[in-house]
Amino acid sequence: MSRERMGQTDESPSIPAAADLGLKDFSHALRTAAVGGNVLLAATSAGLAVWADGVGRYLLGGLLVLSVLLFLGQMAVAGMRLRQQAQLQLLRTKHQQELSAAREEVARATERAAQAAAEAAGSQALRSRHAAVLAALHQMWLGYPAPYTDDVELTYLIGVSADGDRVVEHRNTKPDRGSALPFLQGRLTSPTQLDAETVTLAEIDMVTRSEDDRTAIRQIALTEKPGLLRCMFVFTPSISEPTGWYARYRMPGMWDTLRGTGHDRLTWTPSPRVADPTRSTLSRLTVNFDFPPEAGDDVFVRDRDNRELKRLTGPDGSLRYRWSCDEPLPERYSWELWWARSLDEDPVAAG
Repeated sequence: MSRERMGQTDESPSIPAAADLGLKDFSHALRTAAVGGNVLLAATSAGLAVWADGVGRYLLGGLLVLSVLLFLGQMAVAGMRLRQQAQLQLLRTKHQQELSAAREEVARATERAAQAAAEAAGSQALRSRHAAVLAALHQMWLGYPAPYTDDVELTYLIGVSADGDRVVEHRNTKPDRGSALPFLQGRLTSPTQLDAETVTLAEIDMVTRSEDDRTAIRQIALTEKPGLLRCMFVFTPSISEPTGWYARYRMPGMWDTLRGTGHDRLTWTPSPRVADPTRSTLSRLTVNFDFPPEAGDDVFVRDRDNRELKRLTGPDGSLRYRWSCDEPLPERYSWELWWARSLDEDPVAAG
């Protein structure tokens, strides 16, 4: 072996190597030395106790007891450290389990979100196709030759509160000779205020029925927008002879302006014939405004020519104002309504 290599071997550890010793190594060495010292002390005490007598024997016995107590204390400390390590390991295992569960939940949530996005995209595509079909039905109706005439009676039930507002449309539909009418389109009366919300067909609880109960009538919503609710009435079987039928529906808040300000206006335009736009599809139009009986003389209604409507008594004792016209033109008709309610009456509270 060369001198250089021998020198390297005999050299004492450098300072950086000593610095790498941690507290753990030091404590382990200390515990090893303490245990060894205790064993050596105990052996020495036991050996000397054989030859010692008197005070020396008692002194050596005390040292032996002290060594045993020190050993037992070290065992107790070691047991406590083992329990702490076990608890720490248990906490780490629980944390890992919770972390794994959280990752699995995130993965499931991500999968559900992806499924919801796919379903939303599918629903949007379905709604687009549905809207396209409804638009096509509406365009088809606009080009339909309308081989029929209608006697229409509109009755507007004006409630004391918004919940009492209702509409009844009674029709007597007469197809042309040799024609059959499978469906009919109509625009329902709905609130037209600037802040009016969209009213859907599902919200108005519409009831349709033929007078002879031989024709089933189904409603299909075509347009649902603020101030515009248009639907199609489908007849099964198709109407081939004069048929009386009605549509009754709720329209909450339709007359809130009348109840709140004491004045309101209603407009209605008959549909023109496709073959002759100068004529409407109506042979007769009748409009009834039914006020609560307690309205008394505080109400009146005028038409667009400023003529006051005829006042009657409705079938339920209501105050009815009636307007009628034969062969109405396809132009806008309007009516002005007044209701001089008491100033101490709160229409909002009543609603």
